[in-house]
Amino acid sequence: MSENTNDGKTRVISNEDYFAEVQRLLSEGKEVRIRVKGNSMCPFIRDGDTVLLRAYQGQSLALGSNILAKDKDKFVFHRFVGKKNDQYILAGDGNLVLREYVAAKDIIAIAYMHYPQVGGEAFDIDRPWARIRGLGWYHIRLLRRALTKLKLINSSTNRSIK
Repeated sequence: MSENTNDGKTRVISNEDYFAEVQRLLSEGKEVRIRVKGNSMCPFIRDGDTVLLRAYQGQSLALGSNILAKDKDKFVFHRFVGKKNDQYILAGDGNLVLREYVAAKDIIAIAYMHYPQVGGEAFDIDRPWARIRGLGWYHIRLLRRALTKLKLINSSTNRSIK
């Protein structure tokens, strides 16, 4: 993770150090705003957008919540889409197949505000409509996979006809 310093230079810190500091601040009862890296939460949250987090303290999670968790040795910011055998199931909005299964002890925080990097105002993502929209997007994954395959087939057919 890179960090801008006062002298205009950028320094790089490890994800472990970065998230250790995030966890420390959360444990002090502070809210923490982090930058999202990658496109696994597209189309709703994009690379470079930021989200505001509150510490997870074991409370009941609403389906569709956006969660920061540790999955094995990596940190993930994905949507809570279900629970099975005391495991929370997380999936990125942009992922068509992958899911993570984490224990309650692995959940670090819940995001409640989204700040788009480009165009748009801050948006409360912990409201029912935002969670329902995300869950709906998750539940049409099969259709999205089929459409993606059709687009690939269609684009390769168009290239071979030319």
